[in-house]
Amino acid sequence: MSVRIISAFTASVLLLGLSPSTAHAKALDKCGGIYLTSASHCEFKPVQQCETTCSTTSVDQVCAQSTYNMCSASCTTTDTTSCTQSRSEACSMECDTIVNKSSREVCVEECSDDCTSEAISKHHFGGDANRCSQSCKHDCNVQCERCSETDQTTDCMTKCTSVVENECLEQVNRDCVLSCQTDNYTTCETDTVNTCNTTCKDKGGAIFCDGQYINASNLQDCADQLAEEFSFNIDIDVDATVTTTVNGTKKTAKANCSFGPASPGSEGMLVGALAVLGLAIARRRKA
Repeated sequence: MSVRIISAFTASVLLLGLSPSTAHAKALDKCGGIYLTSASHCEFKPVQQCETTCSTTSVDQVCAQSTYNMCSASCTTTDTTSCTQSRSEACSMECDTIVNKSSREVCVEECSDDCTSEAISKHHFGGDANRCSQSCKHDCNVQCERCSETDQTTDCMTKCTSVVENECLEQVNRDCVLSCQTDNYTTCETDTVNTCNTTCKDKGGAIFCDGQYINASNLQDCADQLAEEFSFNIDIDVDATVTTTVNGTKKTAKANCSFGPASPGSEGMLVGALAVLGLAIARRRKA
């Protein structure tokens, strides 16, 4: 049996048929600071499945984020003169291909591709293509947050100015950031796998997106944010075990109820859920 927690927002999304966003311009703060798009697949894995999924390959995204936060503060080169000149010329020749794209979309795509290629060629992360890709994608998403995601109809050169400015800031600091991330990656990997397993046990499971562990401090808050930003429907199944003492003997009861987070009129749902739980305990006492 399980307690199924379904967000009120998720239910409204399904009922109203709201369309999802294509991307999220900023990191999802309720989900550990990750970046996702509407093409991502997220799911809650209960404890048994969760523990088998916690592995070095499932923490790449978390470590890309945490090592970047650690390393970027010490990599602060701002001289982008040479880079800006060459990239501005290249961008002006690509106006036909970026006419319907936002400057943020162009920035993330170009920056991620260039960064990944360079990271692999310079043998960062031991040349591991997946780690290079995950780290570069996160690093570029952070840098390109400064670009607009709603300027698709803006003239090309205005978009190019924004794209080039942010791509170049990432590029001149790239080696510094990636080298630091590489040096700290193994420690992060070990710690995060342990955190993943602890989350599975303590919280009854964890959320994974595209096979990557999501280091969310509150699973329901993360599920609600995923529903709000992308209309992802994630059911959080958490084992609920109630232990009571009857005539000096401990007895264990499993409860099954459904409720959503606080919202107008939701108090009755919560009271009903607690009533069901109380009834389950009472029946066990009579047994």
